[in-house]
Amino acid sequence: MTTSTGRDKIEQLTNQWYAFTAVSAVASVLASGIGFFSILFAACSTAFTFALTWFLGRRLLARSSLTRAVLVLVSLIGGVLGALATARSGWVFLGAWSFAGLLNVGLSGGSVVMNLRSFRTLTDASVKAYVAG
Repeated sequence: MTTSTGRDKIEQLTNQWYAFTAVSAVASVLASGIGFFSILFAACSTAFTFALTWFLGRRLLARSSLTRAVLVLVSLIGGVLGALATARSGWVFLGAWSFAGLLNVGLSGGSVVMNLRSFRTLTDASVKAYVAG
């Protein structure tokens, strides 16, 4: 059994956000249709999200307690709002029964999972100790 350090947990969380961003980009293109503008929008939003994830991950690895505190709050709010969005998307899907609706439910649910995973990781004792020390 191996024990993960706070630094390892931050790196794992950052990599999980990269993977979620890539999956979201593909799902976004599939939900909105494969066209020039949908692919362009997905590419631009993916590039922005990758850059933001990289920046925030580097700030956490540099032991920024302010970044950690802000991300704890953002992940908590994102989890609550994401759960509401998932419920709404699910309700819309039940009325329309469309593939795009199903993808929206999946993306909203994935967002909730990622935000709660972020909250759990950022409030972990080893991550707190790493950032504090």
